[in-house]
Amino acid sequence: MTFDFLAGALLVTLATCIGAASTLFIKNLCGVRYSIILAFSAGVMAFTAAEMFGQAFEQIDLFSVVISFALGFASIMIMEKTLPHIHYQIKKTELANSKKKVALIVGAIAIHNIPEGFAIAAAFAGSVPLGWFTAISMAIQDVPEGAMISTPLICYGLKKSRAVGLGMLSGITEGVAAVLGYFILSFVLDLVPLALAFSSGAMVYVVLVEIMPDVLRENAKLGSLSFVVGMVIAFLLAGFFS
Repeated sequence: MTFDFLAGALLVTLATCIGAASTLFIKNLCGVRYSIILAFSAGVMAFTAAEMFGQAFEQIDLFSVVISFALGFASIMIMEKTLPHIHYQIKKTELANSKKKVALIVGAIAIHNIPEGFAIAAAFAGSVPLGWFTAISMAIQDVPEGAMISTPLICYGLKKSRAVGLGMLSGITEGVAAVLGYFILSFVLDLVPLALAFSSGAMVYVVLVEIMPDVLRENAKLGSLSFVVGMVIAFLLAGFFS
């Protein structure tokens, strides 16, 4: 397990924790400004997913890449349908009981952070430059995501300190998932390109289904522009790390 990978895993963990902690100081995270930030993050993630797909295609045949990509996309879709989920469009309503709150929190963590952790592991297992590019892209996205996990809990009546703690826990979950994924891939190198394609599909689902619909509903023009800017920044990052 390399120093670069451990530093990358720590980076995304800290990014989520920073985002969660920001809810202590920001009164209102909803609205147009927040949607612009989300759209920018989605653009970065979309380019990252394309980069990972291309890396996988360089190592294995197209059929295997497409199947792995489709499985990654489908797995997140199934998880979303199966697990209770906190949506980005926050509604200030009281939940029926504490057990439902816990289920929603677990669902959010599982859907967003575990696949992203495996994506970072797959990227570093592929190459160090791709790993850093993916980790930085994820970190950019994880700051608002950390806030998105904590903010609904505050709206649902949890104390800010507890909501922030649970948001930080989601970042730790991502880091642990990255370490476990890297540990597995380091012993089974043939799975690396398949894992890259699988993670690419998972990221595309998060962008298309989890982030962009709410962004476009809030402000389609600004959201689309911010998405493109995010992709351009990601392109520049890719050039820097290539």
